[in-house]
Amino acid sequence: MARRKQKFSREKARTMWLAWSAWLFIGGIFVFEDTQGGTGWLTWTMTAPFWLAFILWPFLWAYLATRRNPEYVEMDDDIRAGDAVCRLVQKNGVRYAEKSALDAAFDLKGKLPTITLEGGDEKFVPIEALRDPAKDNEKLRTWLAAVDSIASPQTFY
Repeated sequence: MARRKQKFSREKARTMWLAWSAWLFIGGIFVFEDTQGGTGWLTWTMTAPFWLAFILWPFLWAYLATRRNPEYVEMDDDIRAGDAVCRLVQKNGVRYAEKSALDAAFDLKGKLPTITLEGGDEKFVPIEALRDPAKDNEKLRTWLAAVDSIASPQTFY
């Protein structure tokens, strides 16, 4: 199944602001050191794409941080615990496991409550609904422990 688009996390934004600040200093050194011996046109030409990215980044950040799309999720990843792999999706602070991956990885018997999230047709099971079946399933219990150890991503909205 195709992955879902994810919200813009604070961690990604922090990394990009760090790169933006670093380029301010490093790019400035490149440009102004070269102008001492000449006009600096070669340096400006070679660093122009980076300066363009430097100028556009604040606008891109503002767009990414303020856009709202109900199909976006906070997390969409495959979580591995031992030899069991299952897809985990988090939306609005609630975590879900993909039903087909759960059945394949953990051989779950019985009826589990499912939900279909906006933007796709996959069936998901809320993680909290897996707590009871995990009592009898060691692989599922190990996988849930791995899921519980993952911090919730911080997004702008």
